[in-house]
Amino acid sequence: MLSDLPLSSIESNPYNSRTNYSAITIDRLAQSLRTNGQLSLVKVRPSAKHEGHYELVFGHRRVIAARKLGWKTIRAEIVSISEEDMVSQSLVENFEREDLSDYEKALIFERMSKEFGKTYEQIGRMLGISKQHVSNYLAMLRLFDPAVLSSNPELLDSLRKISEHHARVLSRVNDLNTKMDLTRMIVKDNLTIKELTNIVGRLRSWFTVGENSRSTSKSQNEEEFWSDGIEEGNKDRAQEDEIEEIAKTVLNEFRLAHKGDFDSYKEMHLFGEGFSIYSAFPPFGRFEGGDALSKERQWFFEIAPKLTWKIRDLKIDVLGEAALATLTVSYSGTYLGDPLKMELRGSVVLAKRNISWKILHEHWSRLDAGSIGIAKRPRSPTIRTSTVIER
Repeated sequence: MLSDLPLSSIESNPYNSRTNYSAITIDRLAQSLRTNGQLSLVKVRPSAKHEGHYELVFGHRRVIAARKLGWKTIRAEIVSISEEDMVSQSLVENFEREDLSDYEKALIFERMSKEFGKTYEQIGRMLGISKQHVSNYLAMLRLFDPAVLSSNPELLDSLRKISEHHARVLSRVNDLNTKMDLTRMIVKDNLTIKELTNIVGRLRSWFTVGENSRSTSKSQNEEEFWSDGIEEGNKDRAQEDEIEEIAKTVLNEFRLAHKGDFDSYKEMHLFGEGFSIYSAFPPFGRFEGGDALSKERQWFFEIAPKLTWKIRDLKIDVLGEAALATLTVSYSGTYLGDPLKMELRGSVVLAKRNISWKILHEHWSRLDAGSIGIAKRPRSPTIRTSTVIER
């Protein structure tokens, strides 16, 4: 049955596939409705909870745009369908036309599987995709524990923006902090699948999680990570020595610049073995090879000597012949002749060469979103160390 329904009587679909709507898309649709009128019907069913009201099956964007224009009514098709059909029709209508994010698809696939007992094959047949493809989408929901996502809204927002193909590559990374950083990097640096695959390929050669892996944080599985015949009484001492050496290398990133010892600075980086850097100082981007060396030389001679720094929240994880250091750095001084105060978060990947730790990759991002002035937002309560080192 077709009818002009009051917009005030229309409620959202409780099984709506979409979790976010683009303001730009809504504005464009509103302009189209204003110019051309309503070209496509919305579909509704009578509400079981509120007499005289209707639940949208699909057409949420048109309803939002019509309300934005101040319309009082909208043309709708009234149908009688089941809860399961509400889900499937909403999904099918949105799957291609409204460009659902892959994470949103994963959420609705999970709902169809758990609440309505649909197999992956049945879901795939409904949408014209393989059951393996459905499984790939659902794997996105297993990348991070729900508790991790609930305490990291920025991470959840990034997860909503990546593709299921990105997620497949991320699933190869076992270290949680590294996986979180990579998820944010995909969005921030607009990484392609190929670029991410190359990075993860390097990580898999740097990190051997679960084998010869040691961390500053104790875990119930710690004993699984110890091998190589290290005696029980010497484990803690061996770990402390490794962490102390890594911390010294990371701190020398800052100390040597003020001493003017570029030869020692260059020696502690693997410039000839794939060193790369994402810099927080312009020009921005990923630098490798000779470009990375030039970027670091610029930092060493032109930027660092003009700044003072304070390091806190230094945390080091040792995993076999590789290590990951995360830290926060507060800077003050002058940059390009202007006063500067800012706060950076850094991730530094190191590899062991003979008996020395060398820096293989650095990623620096501003906590103040690039503005001048130290960020005001609160510190994360999840950080487990609070080492403060000042120059």
